[in-house]
Amino acid sequence: MSVMNLLSAMARRWVVVLIGLGLTAVGCWQVAQLVGTQYQASSQLVLLLPPQASGVSTPTNPFLNMQAGQVTVASLLAGNVSTPDVRRTLAGAGADAEYDVALVPGAGPIMQVTSTSTDAEKAVETRNAVMKEIDAQLARMQARANVPPRQLIEGDRSGVSDGAEELTGSRIRALGGTAAVGLLLTLLVALGLDRLWGGGGGTGLPGTRADRGRRGTDPVDGAGVDADGVPDEDEQGDAAAAGRRPASWPRVDAEARSPGDKRSRRAS
Repeated sequence: MSVMNLLSAMARRWVVVLIGLGLTAVGCWQVAQLVGTQYQASSQLVLLLPPQASGVSTPTNPFLNMQAGQVTVASLLAGNVSTPDVRRTLAGAGADAEYDVALVPGAGPIMQVTSTSTDAEKAVETRNAVMKEIDAQLARMQARANVPPRQLIEGDRSGVSDGAEELTGSRIRALGGTAAVGLLLTLLVALGLDRLWGGGGGTGLPGTRADRGRRGTDPVDGAGVDADGVPDEDEQGDAAAAGRRPASWPRVDAEARSPGDKRSRRAS
């Protein structure tokens, strides 16, 4: 089907198109009401050794003294705070927003903490609770390992947002999907009804002009017969004046004649 045929079909079924567009608009409005705005609060936490970790007499810049063990500890902490038990504990304390803790790839012992919720305050509250849980987990882990005081790892927070950022992507995706489905269904229904009702030749219902035209019984098509397959009066009159049979009458083939006709010819 070409573009022009498609546009013609849509124009013929403009009522269906309008109904479909209206239903699509209603669906988009409903989705906009149901899909709430998401808010995100994030921060980063880097694990650092104290300056005296390399020796009391030779202190070192903590940011230049990154060890492989710090990355290991960061990975363990990210896994510990993401367990179902910890999530239930935080949710019981009111921090029930969705959150995620992951290592920043290729950046060393840096953890990215992100929380999302339809409530901006709840997102910030959960983010802060997760960072406190990381500090508590780090302290317990080092206490169990009897880490010397001058080698105790500390978590330094960075990029802590004061509030939550509004995320509009989820609502836009939901609205786009709803609109696409509505327009596609409108197109399919309009084309289906256009084909069912006879395309550009009217409704195509039994007994209508379009239906007779498809069966070859429409006088306008040059067949010269009416709806019952009988030659119309004009053709019968013209044929009588010219001394011939109407062109639309069926011709009887020689093979279709009665057996009596054949016998009579042989007898003669």
